[in-house]
Amino acid sequence: MVEQLLTDRDILMVRELLASYNLQYDDHYDVVMGIHDSKGKLIATGARDGYILKMIAVSQDSQASEIYSELITSLVANGFEAGHESFLIFTKPELYHAFTALNFHLLSVTSKVALLEYGSGIKDYLRKYKSCVRKGDNGAVIMNCNPFTKGHQYLVEQAAAKCDHLYVFVVEEDSSSFPFRVRYRLVEKGVAHLDNVTVLPTGYYAVSRGTFPSYFIDAETDVSLHQLETDLNIFVKYIAPFFNITTRFAGTEPYCKITGAYNSGMRSILPLSGISFEEIERLKTGCDAISASKVRRLLIEGRAQEAVNYLPPSTMEYINSDEFNNEINTSQMSGRH
Repeated sequence: MVEQLLTDRDILMVRELLASYNLQYDDHYDVVMGIHDSKGKLIATGARDGYILKMIAVSQDSQASEIYSELITSLVANGFEAGHESFLIFTKPELYHAFTALNFHLLSVTSKVALLEYGSGIKDYLRKYKSCVRKGDNGAVIMNCNPFTKGHQYLVEQAAAKCDHLYVFVVEEDSSSFPFRVRYRLVEKGVAHLDNVTVLPTGYYAVSRGTFPSYFIDAETDVSLHQLETDLNIFVKYIAPFFNITTRFAGTEPYCKITGAYNSGMRSILPLSGISFEEIERLKTGCDAISASKVRRLLIEGRAQEAVNYLPPSTMEYINSDEFNNEINTSQMSGRH
């Protein structure tokens, strides 16, 4: 029987079972569940963090398919009760067949990470935006915009001039200083003057550092590499062909090594699938490249009015609004993007 694991003893057994597979315990979850044998030994465990199922492990002596089925069914049912309709699960490539047998379908696989989905999420996502599909040689930019700056605006303007239609995908995960609904609205306002631009949310399908399961990949460089490969696998297999995207654009990255490595990876990987990659020189004010992190630093230091050199009028209007003052805690701002 599957039960929720709450006690310190249970969590210790979760850690031990995960460690037997060289997996690390991750204490960021909504619920962790498990199955004990008749002697009280934990033989299976798994957790749900929003729409992500993770830390799935079944002891070597209990690898029967019904154990996986019972555990995953309970986690999915718990997720449905919490209001989620589709779920993602990350696992090791050699284990993903255990989940395809449970009606998960494979979205991406690298040498170390397989990503699967339960439900019709990717199909529903594409179907929802079918009316946004345009013919031609289209481009794409994927941005977080935390918040939307003149640099983001310049990147979109330059990219839009280089393709028939440009899709700006705004990362939907809510782990940024500015919530998604605010970031999305500011992007829409900031590019409203461009007739050949469509702004869309990424849905689940931009794999962020917040959702990517570094608990089973050892080195930080490996995490970034496999996150990139997972991102691009989804983009190449589903997003690009659906929206007729032939070019992916990004701004140059003088500050963040991880983002710089992403750009390098896109330059190497995307052409293998017939998609070109183009970097656009980042907009500068004086000698400084404009970045959202600089804006956040100014806000943290109480120097909001100095951000006018970095922000388009629509974002500056928001910064000066009661809405910003009421819902954004500048003391908790962090992160690069």
